[in-house]
Formats: sequence, structure tokens, C-alpha cells
Amino acid sequence: MTIQKTFYCPQCGTRLSGKKACRNCGFDVYSEDAYGNTSALGAGGVGWSDKVDDPRFAGYQSNKRKYIGLFTVVLVLAIIAFLLLTDDLRLDGEGITVIIVISSMFILIALYAMLGTKRKGKEWMGKVVDKHLEDGKVLRSHLIIQAEKGSRQTFVFDDRIHYDYYAVGDVVKQHNKPHLRALEKYDKRKDEVLFCPSCAYLCDARDHYCQACGSPLLKGK
Repeated sequence: MTIQKTFYCPQCGTRLSGKKACRNCGFDVYSEDAYGNTSALGAGGVGWSDKVDDPRFAGYQSNKRKYIGLFTVVLVLAIIAFLLLTDDLRLDGEGITVIIVISSMFILIALYAMLGTKRKGKEWMGKVVDKHLEDGKVLRSHLIIQAEKGSRQTFVFDDRIHYDYYAVGDVVKQHNKPHLRALEKYDKRKDEVLFCPSCAYLCDARDHYCQACGSPLLKGK
């Protein structure tokens, strides 16, 4: 079940103020007839998106790094405070050493996560040649993609939605830009939903921006 997250206008990407119509374009996502007679089926279009270099992707990753940094600082301080309050840690030579070790460990983890938001590689195209579901403690979708140059790539998602979204024979492109790492399907005309390339939120195919994070959706024409 997807939790509803509505923070941005799905048509123009403007930050929304409460449960009101967008102050920029007037679109009211809360209206019962928000899309009128426009069908979601076919709205995703066909072709590769021209939005892959949109600066909003860099903005999303920048905010993500800020949240990682803030969360790390709060977590480290909370752990140290807890240890001090329970007398498991004292502010002596040994205690200060423990504080330095704990802080260094979490800072290194945070730095690794932050660097991951800037990771880049080569874009490549391929075709979905197989897929299956792994039914364990967590239901996982496995996609096997044959790249153009012959290598096979396996993508694993912790849900069933990706299994239903991709079909054997779909042509896909893996974007590996510094601020955008996402798998895009070439033909999206048969889909009523689109995945946000930044936060993976499940969006209506009639939208142009993710209502959860404001990133552009990768749509065709």
C-alpha cells in the first residue's frame, strides 16, 4: 500500500501550501475530478524523456545529503546522551575515546551515503528478457535485462509493483548521471503509473512532476 504524499503540484512542480489548488497553475490535486476526462492510460507517452538534465534532480540529491548529515548529527548526539545518562559512559579519557570512535564511525557511514548521491557511470540500453517474483519474508521483483553489448543485469526491487510494471520485451535505458540514476522504459503508453526517478514514489501517468518530492517524471511524447 502506497502512503499518499502530496507536497508538490504534479502538473508544474510548485510547492503546495496546504490542501489547496496550486497557486502557480491552478491545478487542484485534491479535486475529485482533477484530471477531467483525460485518461491515465497512454499519458506516459513513448520515447526517452528530455528531462534527464533538469536541475530539480540535483536539488533533490542536495536536500538528501542535508538530511543525511542532520540525521547523523542527531543520532550521534542521542547515543552519546543516552550512554551518559545511563552511566555507561563517563567524560574521562576512556569516555572521550569512545565518543570519538562512535562519532567517527557514523560520520564515515554518512559520508559514504552522501558520496553515493553523486555517483555516476555510463548510460546503457537493453531489453527485459526475464522476470520473476521471490516470495520470502519480503516479496521481491527480479528483472533480468540484456544490455546492448551482451552483458546481463539483474535488478531487484522489494515489491511486486515493479514486476507488474515491466514486461518481457520492454526496451529500457539505465540513466547513470551524477544526480539521476533511474531505469526508464521506452514505451510507457500502456502504463497508468510512473515511478519517480528520484524517490521512487508511484505517480499517476498524467502527472509531470512527483507530488512527493517535486522531481520531473520521465515521460515520452
